Amino acid sequence: MMAAKNPQVWVYSSAGDQHSVILNKLRERALASATTDDPIGWFEWSAEPDAPILLPSGEINWSAFAQANPSLGITIHPDNLKAVINDPPDIVRTEVLAQWVDTINSAIDAQKWGLCQTDPIPLDPEQPTWFGLDLSPDRKFGALVATQKLPGEKFNLILLHTWSNDYSINDLAVANDIAPYVRKYNVQTVAYSKRTAQAVASRLVPAGIPITDMDGAIYAESCDRWLGAINSHRLQHGGQDELTQQTLSAAKLPYGDGSWIIGRRASRVAVCAAVASALATYFATQAETEIDIQVG
Repeated sequence: MMAAKNPQVWVYSSAGDQHSVILNKLRERALASATTDDPIGWFEWSAEPDAPILLPSGEINWSAFAQANPSLGITIHPDNLKAVINDPPDIVRTEVLAQWVDTINSAIDAQKWGLCQTDPIPLDPEQPTWFGLDLSPDRKFGALVATQKLPGEKFNLILLHTWSNDYSINDLAVANDIAPYVRKYNVQTVAYSKRTAQAVASRLVPAGIPITDMDGAIYAESCDRWLGAINSHRLQHGGQDELTQQTLSAAKLPYGDGSWIIGRRASRVAVCAAVASALATYFATQAETEIDIQVG
């Protein structure tokens, strides 16, 4: 390339996600070239960023598909698009609508998460509160999340604290940061995973802070409750940027026969806030009485 007289590189790709580093840099460079002399060409056929796959009526949003597929009805038969309409939404968006998404194979749909956003609701110091704590596998990141029940079946979820360190988080410092929150709120337990946060949890016990290990099947149930609460809009959040980014970056991993969990390593970026949210959600969605469903 460097020795060629007039070198060219042609790149063909569908849309990517926030982790598509090279593709994102090329696109940013191309968009910036509108006001510079950069000799890069960018040709993109894509649907509007917020265009839905299906219209409110349930019909396919053909106008959006036509934007991303200019040969629709000529060389692309509509039935070919209908055949993939039920694939995972992030796949349809990137591969067929050429829309950029936060994460491919995300556990959480961005539109569903957006519908859960409300004006920020402050935590009530008197109300029962459940904390979720998680650290990344490399121990460079951590997050503390709090939940409180709201009237009805809804609950409030807030990202209280995050940690980061280029080498490794100090477990003693994390425990010391958690202590003031425990004194401020009516904390019932700090839910955590032995796989990532055992060192921190061990420091909380001597201080009288209640902890609950959430590994194994109970972690899978926590993830499922978290997903269900988002899809049903029972979970409410204030739209915190870091919480949203990590939530939409969480990737699904199969667990057992039919269950699933948030894959920390599979997510490609730190998703401690998402895992901590799932752990805290388990307690926020517990029935207040032993009888949760009444018949008759």
